[in-house]
Amino acid sequence: MPLPRKLKKSIQRNAYFLTQKRKLVPHCSSDLSTSCRGVPNYLSINVLQDQSNTKQGAIRKALVILNPNSGFRSSRDVFYQKVQSTLKLSGFKMEVIETAYAGHAKVLSSTVDLKKFPDGIICVGGDGIVNEVLNGLLSRDDFDVAIRFPIGIIPAGSDNSLVWTVLGIRDPVSAAIALAKGDFTPIDVFAVKWIQAGVTHFGLTASYYGFVADVLQLSEKFRVQLGPFRYVVAGLLKFLSLPQYRFEVDYLPSSLQGRSSESRPLAEKRHEQLSDDGKVRRGTQTNGRIKDDWVTRNGEFLGIFVCNHFCKPAQGLLSPVIAPKARHDDGSLDLILVHGSGRLRLFCFFVAYQLCWHLLLPYVEYVKIKEVKVRPVGSTHSGCGVDGELLDGERGAEWQCSLLPAQGRLLGQDPGAFN
Repeated sequence: MPLPRKLKKSIQRNAYFLTQKRKLVPHCSSDLSTSCRGVPNYLSINVLQDQSNTKQGAIRKALVILNPNSGFRSSRDVFYQKVQSTLKLSGFKMEVIETAYAGHAKVLSSTVDLKKFPDGIICVGGDGIVNEVLNGLLSRDDFDVAIRFPIGIIPAGSDNSLVWTVLGIRDPVSAAIALAKGDFTPIDVFAVKWIQAGVTHFGLTASYYGFVADVLQLSEKFRVQLGPFRYVVAGLLKFLSLPQYRFEVDYLPSSLQGRSSESRPLAEKRHEQLSDDGKVRRGTQTNGRIKDDWVTRNGEFLGIFVCNHFCKPAQGLLSPVIAPKARHDDGSLDLILVHGSGRLRLFCFFVAYQLCWHLLLPYVEYVKIKEVKVRPVGSTHSGCGVDGELLDGERGAEWQCSLLPAQGRLLGQDPGAFN
């Protein structure tokens, strides 16, 4: 009979593997066997080999800030079962603090003694906790030191676009290996300022206005019940009750666009504006001073995106990118304007985005910039999203987004650096 023969072969094969396993286990040291409970044997050995390339016996001191509510509230298990042993093997001496409320990570990073943890702060969670740590560091008096203070990321949240896009890391074990290897990746930091209130918020990924900012605000109502799926539900509800969004946008194109103002006489440098009939008209000098080549766009916009890197969502099935020409260290921001209104146009944009065809749409404008100012008009939602965090401004708020080139440092090596 064929079936008993197959069962017999399967039993023999399993017995062989069990015998080999008994031979291998005694050769493991106590530390390595302990780490093998959470991490495969070959992975632990690779970590030790990578550690041998660094200073022998070096101890790296870092503060770990863990958000227990990230994702599906699994960040504790992710860190203690999958990551902690790997980091200890690679020489990290860590102090772990769990956040107790929204904004707690910002308070911790703004008050911690950086000399006590010279090798950085490791964030366990999503992009939100990274943003809190960044803003806490940049609110310190020692700004020049804090902005260069290394930040590590263990992805365990609803969205981990930053570490996936910049470092090519999607899972927490790979993130632990990257931290174990050492090295840093420079990254541009941008600042979003609410001009009227004088409030400044810093980011590493993107700021956005219009539909996406509206969805972000609505999704907070479903954070506890739905976790990462709250964005899908909020997006569908906002799509069914889609309002009109009107903005005034002023942006300063980057020199990378080939707009060389030095190649023209001073008398010909003008301020460009877009008139109501869609034609470009040029302004004149103001108070005898020559203005930079600012460009103005007025009208209806379904969305405005200001990206610091190409923003690949870690949870996306096809891993689409919103700004394919963006780089995290190129000294410029990438502005995407989705002109117009209506559900059909919005639906076409998101379908094209999933296929990475959205830049081919005639109502999508893409430009590299140095700085941008966004002013909501009328009853348009005045909020601004930054790295998954909502800044809720009052009606008529004006937002200014500018760049601090190549100032930040992420723990881990950029894969593109090897090419």
